[in-house]
Amino acid sequence: MKTSIKHNPNKERITVHRTTEGTIFEITILILAVIVWALIILMLSKAPDVIATHFDGHGHPNGYGSPWGLLVPCIITTVVGAGLLVAAYYPHLINMPVEMKNLRQYELAIRSTRIVALTLLLLTLSIPATLLLFESPTPWPVLGTIGLMLAVAVYYSVRIYKAK
Repeated sequence: MKTSIKHNPNKERITVHRTTEGTIFEITILILAVIVWALIILMLSKAPDVIATHFDGHGHPNGYGSPWGLLVPCIITTVVGAGLLVAAYYPHLINMPVEMKNLRQYELAIRSTRIVALTLLLLTLSIPATLLLFESPTPWPVLGTIGLMLAVAVYYSVRIYKAK
């Protein structure tokens, strides 16, 4: 990853140039986004008119609505994922739990940001899949995706910390 540092008296600024890795992430995410959204539209078009949209602590439905209402969280996760891809080009703005002291730490932060953007696509798909693909709605696709995102965050936080 090609990076350069410009010193700023208040905060270190990192300039990120386009790299093969970044381009591969962006193209992969774009292709997967098209596939994910095609699957979401397909699932929603085949869904019944009313679906359970909220569940109590025991897993019993206590809220119902149109399946098209699932588009709202799907759009939000897609927009946040796209925002993370943009944020990868401005690593000095990425809020990491570790103080960044060298370029290797910034490189790892950039990579983890891109991986989280990729896993957000999985979350985008798992939201309607949770309610529409199983006979009885289950939280496991969403919880599994969130667990994966947390694992990525912890893994890269540890790697960034060790890269001092």
